[in-house]
Amino acid sequence: MTVSLNWQGPFGAECIPADPLIFERLCEPGVYLRIKRYKRDRIIAYVGQSVSLLPRFDQHLSAMLALASPLRDASGTLVFSGDAGARLRAFGNLDRFTALAAEEVRRVSFFYALCNDYFHNEYLNLAEGLLQCRITQRTTDIENLVSAPRTMPEDVPDRWQNDFDALTAAGGKLLSNLLGTDPMTL
Repeated sequence: MTVSLNWQGPFGAECIPADPLIFERLCEPGVYLRIKRYKRDRIIAYVGQSVSLLPRFDQHLSAMLALASPLRDASGTLVFSGDAGARLRAFGNLDRFTALAAEEVRRVSFFYALCNDYFHNEYLNLAEGLLQCRITQRTTDIENLVSAPRTMPEDVPDRWQNDFDALTAAGGKLLSNLLGTDPMTL
């Protein structure tokens, strides 16, 4: 059986949807790509999954603003580790680090595929792992290289297809470059 991941988005500080119902739909389970864009077309991806996407997106953005996650400069070079010691040192130069955090938040776009009749929430770990493997085959700029837990329920689909039809041309090209167009298989 082939499962289709129907990608939607983007969602982020620079692209909040006008449709208020999107927030309700984002409180559903799915997988996501957090994309950060830097100078010279550098892209750094993070693959995740959640039983409620909107709070997870908020968690990512809030952690950046709270100086609780790593931050990069405009070129994508890591300049702030986000650990407790770095945060304490940052308090001595809040203007610099809060500006850096705000810029990093503005770079973030989330693309997501909600669970559906064939992509059940029991498959979240599997889908996350397949996406991580696919991206690491195509680029080295992925922030969560540790593979997702490969807990597999019985009778899992063996083919996973990415569907970019609901995305803008630019979004479809971006995800197609990251994920490719060939199906992902177990």
